[in-house]
Amino acid sequence: MALNFRKMPTGGKRKKGDRVMRKTLPINLQFFAEGGDGNGDQNAGSNNNGQAGQQGGQNNQQAAGIDYDKIQSMLDTATAKKENAVLKSYFQQQGLSEDEVSQAIATFKENKAQQTAQQQNDTAQLQNQVAAANQEAEKVRIELAATQVAMTLGIDSKTLPYVLKMADFSKAKGTDGKISDDNIKTALEQVLKDVPALKPATESNSGFQMGAGQQTGGQQSSAGNNVNVPTKRWNRFN
Repeated sequence: MALNFRKMPTGGKRKKGDRVMRKTLPINLQFFAEGGDGNGDQNAGSNNNGQAGQQGGQNNQQAAGIDYDKIQSMLDTATAKKENAVLKSYFQQQGLSEDEVSQAIATFKENKAQQTAQQQNDTAQLQNQVAAANQEAEKVRIELAATQVAMTLGIDSKTLPYVLKMADFSKAKGTDGKISDDNIKTALEQVLKDVPALKPATESNSGFQMGAGQQTGGQQSSAGNNVNVPTKRWNRFN
C-alpha cells in the first residue's frame, strides 16, 4: 500500500487550474498490525525455542535412562564404606589388631541388624494391637446400635443375644463409612425371617382382666353382653 501526499503551490491559496503534485510513499501495513513493533514474532520465536529446548531436555533425560535404584545402591555402598572406616578407626584407637578390628566390626553390624529387626517386630505387634482394639471397639458400637434397632422391632430381651449372634453385620456400615441403622435393621429382619421362632410374640387380648365384667351369684357376666343370670329368692323357711 502507498500513501499519496499532495503538494500545494506556494503563495497561499490554490488557484483554479493549479496542478497538484502527488508523491507516492510505500508503507508497510504489517508495522501497524497488533504487536506491530516487530517484537511479537521475535517473542513467539523465543517461546517456541524455549519449549523446544525443554522438550529436548526431557527427551534427553529419558533417553539417558536414569537408574534410580542404581543411584540408591551407590549411596548405600558409600555409606557402608564410610561406616566401616569410622568403625575401623575407632577400634584401632582402642589398640585392637587387624583381625580383632574385623571381628569387632562384624559383631557390631550383627547386633545392629538384630536391633533393627527387633524394632520392626515391635512396631508390627503394636500396629496389630491397635488394629485389634479398633475392631473390638467398632464391634461394640455396632452391637449397641443393633440393640436399639431390635427394641424398635419388638424383639424380646431373652432372645436378643441369639439374634445378635446370628445376625450378619458385615454390611452394618453405609457408603459413608458410618454405622447405618437401616443396614442393621435389614440384618436383624433376615435372622427373624430365617428363624421364625425368634420373632416377637404377638400380644393376646385373652386372659383374666380385672374390672372387665360383673359377678352375680358366683358367675361372671360380660359388660358388653346382656346375660340374664337366674337367682334364687331368699326364703326364711328354706
